[in-house]
Amino acid sequence: MGTKLEKERRFVVKPPSSWTDLSEIFDDLVEIRRITQVYLTPKDSDPAARIRKSVEGLVDETSVRYDFNQKEFVEAGVHKEKEYEISKEKYEKLLKDAIKTKVPVEKTRFVFKYNDQLFELDVFKGHLRGLAILEIELDSMKTLVELPPFLKVLKEVTEDKKYSNFHLANKKSND
Repeated sequence: MGTKLEKERRFVVKPPSSWTDLSEIFDDLVEIRRITQVYLTPKDSDPAARIRKSVEGLVDETSVRYDFNQKEFVEAGVHKEKEYEISKEKYEKLLKDAIKTKVPVEKTRFVFKYNDQLFELDVFKGHLRGLAILEIELDSMKTLVELPPFLKVLKEVTEDKKYSNFHLANKKSND
């Protein structure tokens, strides 16, 4: 069980709309994961926690992983993060503690490299269909980021809490 400082920048992008755009991602694809994350009712003064089910791969050789994660805000783009793997049984038990005013966040994550940088493109499903967020974890928030030209960046949302997964899980409209 480790705690680390997570530094990332986030961008809303236009989802890839053509096979050509997707092929740019697939050329340097590291992995694909289908993710469902559920937010849990906080205990005492603990920061909000989430559990995540990740299915890695597309067909046949898939693997499933379950994680518990807690993030605590430090500053814009920086969080203290505690994350560790849990069993399927623990995941199913924790589902009973889901926050009732939130819905699961479902997305497909494409992890790919572009110019020696590792990006995560989350393409959302369900009530967030049409939303795509590009993330990059950094050693420093001052690190120069070269965004892939095959994805059209609509805006940076690193400091916009409205685009946090916790907020996106709200049952009501996310506008």
